[in-house]
Amino acid sequence: MPDSVDGVPFVLLKVTVLLLGAAIGSFANVLIHRIPAELSIVRPPSACPRCGHPIRWHDNIPVLGWVLLLGRCRDCKAPISLRYPLVELVTAVLSLACLYLAVLRGGGVPGVWGLLTLWFFPFAFVVLLLVLAFIDLDHWVLPHALTVPGIVLGVVQALLFSDFPGVPAWWESLAAAAAGALPVVILMEVWVRCTGREGMGFGDAMLMAMAGAYLGLAAIPFLFLAASLQGILVSVPLVATARWRPVPPWEGEGDQGPSSGGDGSEATASSHEGIPGTVSEPRKGLGQVAVPFGPFIVLAALEWLFFGEALRAWLLPF
Repeated sequence: MPDSVDGVPFVLLKVTVLLLGAAIGSFANVLIHRIPAELSIVRPPSACPRCGHPIRWHDNIPVLGWVLLLGRCRDCKAPISLRYPLVELVTAVLSLACLYLAVLRGGGVPGVWGLLTLWFFPFAFVVLLLVLAFIDLDHWVLPHALTVPGIVLGVVQALLFSDFPGVPAWWESLAAAAAGALPVVILMEVWVRCTGREGMGFGDAMLMAMAGAYLGLAAIPFLFLAASLQGILVSVPLVATARWRPVPPWEGEGDQGPSSGGDGSEATASSHEGIPGTVSEPRKGLGQVAVPFGPFIVLAALEWLFFGEALRAWLLPF
């Protein structure tokens, strides 16, 4: 890693992207709650859902605000979910990881602004992935309002930086978006015809398209394999050892299945900014267990983004 870039100490750049990442992580928490509920992401300001009191600016400082409040609302003492500081902390760490990725990709990129531009696109991708993962966990929805801009940003990155390692050419970005989405659509159709029930939704297809646009064609087989295997590693223990399972919010609503906007509909809010509770019912067979697939696609995409070269070398013999 360089000691400085354009005379700016590299440690200062690291601190800057860490703080910016934490701040964006706070905004990501807002997106996770408000986008599925179709609320404005700008107004009103964040408030405690129990007492309705607006959250003070100093209580909204990422991570630190939650720690100083001991995880409770200053006014009514209602608990604030641990998820909030965790999302902020994870976003900050991934922001720093994206800076290192930008350095590796850029090599001799002239100037601070060139490096920060190379940092911006993978960081935007990471933030979208995190927001989509938590929305899918909470609501079984992968909103097109996030995946479509993500696809566009992936193609723009390819147009600007296709000469850099790890960035696909613009035509490959478009081809990878199609190659990611099409198999999911085919699997959806086959599953419905074979079982009479809906499995994955169009939200999963759009998420795969977004990942393909950012990561390129070489990533697509890994994304399918890794997401599926990691999903199985969660599903099998769930069936084998648990007396409950997550229930999609559309179950018990006739034959409507997942909505066209993603994988389901909004669940019930029960915490500081509306994190839903867990719905459960007696254990069922593996063929009936319900696990949202989006978070596993997200996990696989992050693995390829940061470890793609190592994974490519490891998987090449196979």
